[in-house]
Amino acid sequence: MLTIGQLARRVGLRPSALRYYEAEGLLEPAGRTEAGYRLYAPADVDTVRLLRRAQRLGFSLAEIRALLAAWRGGDLDNAETLALAEGRYLALERQVTELRVQQHELELFLQELTGAEAGAAQSAFGRLVDRICANPTAELPSHTVLDWLTTYNGCLLSGPAAQDVLAQLRGRHIHVWREDDAYHILVVGRDPATAAALAELTRLERDCAAHPNLIPELTDDEEGYLLVARGDNAFILARLFLALEHETP
Repeated sequence: MLTIGQLARRVGLRPSALRYYEAEGLLEPAGRTEAGYRLYAPADVDTVRLLRRAQRLGFSLAEIRALLAAWRGGDLDNAETLALAEGRYLALERQVTELRVQQHELELFLQELTGAEAGAAQSAFGRLVDRICANPTAELPSHTVLDWLTTYNGCLLSGPAAQDVLAQLRGRHIHVWREDDAYHILVVGRDPATAAALAELTRLERDCAAHPNLIPELTDDEEGYLLVARGDNAFILARLFLALEHETP
């Protein structure tokens, strides 16, 4: 058996953190000494490590309780815990997409600044590009995004019917931004083939049973074609178009 101090040292935490886990119903002592001090089983080392990992991954306390219950029951890979993990993955994908869209908008803004002022703005942008190029963060290729959609969603965009559509949209110049709880995707230019591809993509998404709460709307814009995506899974289209822009047609 381990005292609270011994367990804390094994897992790299303070005893107060273990007492907090106990107060939240996440960790229970296996017993107590005659003097009333907590005692923990050696297996509690792994319990706390799983608990900390779940915290790092952003699971809520309620979700961690469910994960721990499944783990203690020897059934961590059941359907419920898999759904929890996939839900957390989707939440992170939404956050990543929001950051990528902000990065995309900021890149356009910096380009506007360098076009307006050739002095300080140009040198500042040059320094920024040098830092970014020294440690590039490449955009995910669209086939990787589609592989993910297939694995987790069974999305129609990953099927053979969408291949010609996506091929037509690769390498197109786009602007992506978020406004009024929707992602706006502007495909610049007036190409009938692009318009047809966007119309077909919109139809596929409306018919896609994998995420029925993704609502795409396609309209004409003075600069090209504007696709507005609303709903919990709207980030999927934003992420896909950011990937398509970086690919060769």
